[in-house]
Amino acid sequence: MPDDNTKKWQDHPVLIAICSGAAALIFAQTVIFPTMTASLQNEVSSARSQMQEVATLRDQFKKATEDTAKAKLELKAAQLNNVFSVGNPYPIGLDKLRIGDGLDAIFANFSEASVTKNSASYWSVKLDHAAFREVVYYFDQPSSRNLKDRKIRALLFFAGDRSSGVVREKLTAALGNPSTSGPKPDCVVWTLSKDLLVRADGNSLFIANTQPSCAVEER
Repeated sequence: MPDDNTKKWQDHPVLIAICSGAAALIFAQTVIFPTMTASLQNEVSSARSQMQEVATLRDQFKKATEDTAKAKLELKAAQLNNVFSVGNPYPIGLDKLRIGDGLDAIFANFSEASVTKNSASYWSVKLDHAAFREVVYYFDQPSSRNLKDRKIRALLFFAGDRSSGVVREKLTAALGNPSTSGPKPDCVVWTLSKDLLVRADGNSLFIANTQPSCAVEER
């Protein structure tokens, strides 16, 4: 049997603390640490999986953005090659508003942010079009306070940088040879009917219900 001294050592606080610490360390090494390691490994694996998913989504978004940009370029190239349809002076894609339409038709076809209400006589609209960068709509009855009374009497399209110089060429292909030309260089006029006349030069297209002049700038 253990003597009193042995019992005293066994009951000594230091020895008890050492034994308890050793037991705790063994428990930690055999139970807690493996559990924590497995949990951390799972978290790392999950994080890697999420990173891979994010990278995949980023690549898909990049490709979608590139495809959209490519499609827009192809659309604009097609618009530039086919600006007008045969017999029609209104540019393809911009032919919903015509002489005689009301002001409400402008907001029905363009965003309010793209429209500038310059004066009672005309409004301008910034365009996202291959051939034309801007269009100005001129109104009759500018003194009328009732906007519904005002109708479009003329349209002035300004060519973009890529289409500068080709407006007359494309119109000639669509409308045939012009009725008159000059005195302004490269300016020609088509008389399609008594209420539909067209003027074109290298940088603009003017459609009106009265005879336009190549010697006068509309704006």
